[in-house]
Amino acid sequence: MSDFQVSPELLAIYLEDARQHLEALDHCLLTLEREGPDEETVAAVLGPLHTLKGNSGMIGFSGIKDYVHRLEDVFAHVRDGTLVLQPEAFDRLFAGATALRDSIEHSAREGTESRDLVPERAELERMVAGGSGAGPAAPPAGLLVPPREPASPAPGGAPERRADARYTARSSVVRVEFAQLDHLLNLVGELIIHRTKLQEMARTLAQETDQRGAARDLLAAVHQVAGVSQHLQETVMDVRMLPIRHVFERFPRLVRDLARETGKEIELILEGESTRIDKAIIDEIGEPLVHLVRNSVDHGIEPPAERVANGKTPTGTILLSATQESNHVVITIMDDGAGIDAATVRTKAVERGLLKADEGLSDRDVVQLIFSQGFSTRESITEVSGRGVGLDVVLKSIERLNGLVEVETVPGVGTKFIIQLPLTLAIIAALLVEVSGRTYAIPLGSVVESLKLRPEEIHTISGRETLRIRDRIVPLVRLARLFGLPEDEGPEAREYAVVIGRGDKRVGVIVNRLRGQQEVVIKALDPAVSGEGVGMAGATIMGDGRVVLILDVASLFDGKRLPSLQGGRLTPALEA
Repeated sequence: MSDFQVSPELLAIYLEDARQHLEALDHCLLTLEREGPDEETVAAVLGPLHTLKGNSGMIGFSGIKDYVHRLEDVFAHVRDGTLVLQPEAFDRLFAGATALRDSIEHSAREGTESRDLVPERAELERMVAGGSGAGPAAPPAGLLVPPREPASPAPGGAPERRADARYTARSSVVRVEFAQLDHLLNLVGELIIHRTKLQEMARTLAQETDQRGAARDLLAAVHQVAGVSQHLQETVMDVRMLPIRHVFERFPRLVRDLARETGKEIELILEGESTRIDKAIIDEIGEPLVHLVRNSVDHGIEPPAERVANGKTPTGTILLSATQESNHVVITIMDDGAGIDAATVRTKAVERGLLKADEGLSDRDVVQLIFSQGFSTRESITEVSGRGVGLDVVLKSIERLNGLVEVETVPGVGTKFIIQLPLTLAIIAALLVEVSGRTYAIPLGSVVESLKLRPEEIHTISGRETLRIRDRIVPLVRLARLFGLPEDEGPEAREYAVVIGRGDKRVGVIVNRLRGQQEVVIKALDPAVSGEGVGMAGATIMGDGRVVLILDVASLFDGKRLPSLQGGRLTPALEA
């Protein structure tokens, strides 16, 4: 370390930059291993490596600086055609990149260099000197090609370089702590609350006084404020949004390493990397996706010989894609592997007591049981997966983000996991409803439809209130009972059913009145309150100062809390 004290703020900036440079390194190695020597690919990584070397020296991490300097030497020789990387060299380079990443992460957290990377640096020096892992031997087909003549220089004498904005372009940016954006968004939320209050006051003024001209002027001014606040809200939300590429870019390296570990041939396809989503979700969705991709590698994609025997290509394919649909982002993880055998899942579910032997669930419903805690069809544990601690974690993580996950599969053809997430967790459109004189908010994105109820339309099956809506029976939940409130009774009492959907599941929530739609700012509940409150996802403050609870839609589909209908009788099934 150098003699001066490095501030935590500087270390945080260094770490953030270093992660981007390490992604460039992984990208370069993966491309070279897949496509062979390429001058433009190498040139695109030399810049980030040079920056990382300089930053590490400035911080005082001399061991990291020296290792990156040796990496520059290796890539410079590859660029010049004087060094050909053999397959085993890539394994060592990837291992070195992992050691470099670990050293940077630990050093930046601790503020002092954790290791000097001497063995890894010596390995690079041997490569440059023509030792193990390098040489003129012809590489296997499809992995490497012989050194080629240097490309002709571009006009003006400067060699062409690939225009890869992720790794070479610089932009004018200002670093802002995410907490500051959160605070700014909270202020916007307060502005929206006061805007709503002003609108209510203006309407009251118009109705209850003879100052109609003044009321019209006030309403016009409030309308202008509403437009400005809406634009401000959209701008702040846009600043919080990041391309999902920040999550996806880790997976090429992950799949490459898992494929080599399992002896499989796998091609990863990424689509929709520019799809934008709230950073709060970006920070949380990475680990669930890692679980699902690992699952596809271990349980889905078959070994090459088995694939060929089944009439498939030896190389399996995993597709990781993201698309925006209305106010949601849909992430898909799809493989062309063996698929999931519903009969095997059913047998394991019966053995674990998750299902009765005569349970009348469809194969589609049975497959959803793979998200149960500790569930696995594997008889043995592997290093990649198989402990049964993955998919239930995926489900819980996604539900914490107010999302949902479903699985579709065809045995012998493949499996697809579909994740639906909100664009943001900060401000949502909500349907306001009244129950026993109290107002509640239901996230509008989960509302399928709302119906006025007549008493004769409600039927009881096995002690459970239900409603027939077209071709399906929907179980009903009385919100008053869910929250322990007195129910409105008598001839004047009115009831509505708000039909909530998650995927193709449905539950009807019975309320007394529909109060209309409104954008609400989500406020977190105190842990003491949220831990005990059934079905509460948060709260919001209305224009008149009232606190309104927001319904936790996911809790309505919790089989442990809310049984559902299957075959005319009550079961703790997944779907209503």
